[in-house]
Amino acid sequence: MKSATSKRRAPSTVTAKRKVSLNTSFRGIEPSRPSKINSPSKVREDLAVELYALARLGLHRFGLTPAEQRRALKRSLRLKAAPYVSGPLLRDALSLSALLLEWSRSPQFVDVKGNPRVLAIRGPGDTFETLARQFLPNLSLNNVIHMACATTEVSKLPKGRIALVGGSMVNVARSNARSLAHTVRQIDQLLETSLHNAHLKPHQLAQGRMQRLVIGVISRAEWKDLMRELRPQIADLLARVESFVERRRPRNRKALKAATAVSVNVYVSEENDWERAGVDVSALVRGKRP
Repeated sequence: MKSATSKRRAPSTVTAKRKVSLNTSFRGIEPSRPSKINSPSKVREDLAVELYALARLGLHRFGLTPAEQRRALKRSLRLKAAPYVSGPLLRDALSLSALLLEWSRSPQFVDVKGNPRVLAIRGPGDTFETLARQFLPNLSLNNVIHMACATTEVSKLPKGRIALVGGSMVNVARSNARSLAHTVRQIDQLLETSLHNAHLKPHQLAQGRMQRLVIGVISRAEWKDLMRELRPQIADLLARVESFVERRRPRNRKALKAATAVSVNVYVSEENDWERAGVDVSALVRGKRP
């Protein structure tokens, strides 16, 4: 009897060990075996597993511990709508970017050559304090100065002056929390755009939101050349978008009721995992176009 009992327990012991190994591995989730019938529901579930795994591993790289992730997941399961955390966290950064845009383009803040003037920090008139009160009224002037110098190309000068020596971009990557918030906003915007386009009827395609993905293969040595070529083109495009939006932003509460938030996100991805990138390199190796 002892021998029979031992044999019956062995499979469960092996199974338990295997589950622990899967749960503690870096990959985290066991790839599902291909089903005999590749049903749409099975494909959707596999894609959901991939999405959850990417989110889990990405949050780990942002510094969240497994315990923090479990608590976050447990809290999220009770919600019927996503909470507002990332938007308010990035609002000050967006307002600071608008401040810098005003500084770099408004006639009273630029010189005869169109360059941003060096401004007095404090006082009425054409000063940095005036800009801060307009765009970040809920923050103290000192906090605005600190945020501007820490995340943008703004520098304090002697004799109570301040200068904008670069563009209007705010570098949220200098703060881990703001960097994660920025990522959350991009994921939210991408999901909303993809879902909007996916649910359009054939006769509604003209109402689709712009969404395009370009994938190619180049040598690693040419990566920097590509970025040098793309950066000024993308920067010029986004500057024109900023100018377009600024000219059309609501000027009163009545206009605000009929307004919508517009977001344009551009990123360039580098991926060395062909399977993950979805690139058919076998066709490239054979010298044929995919």
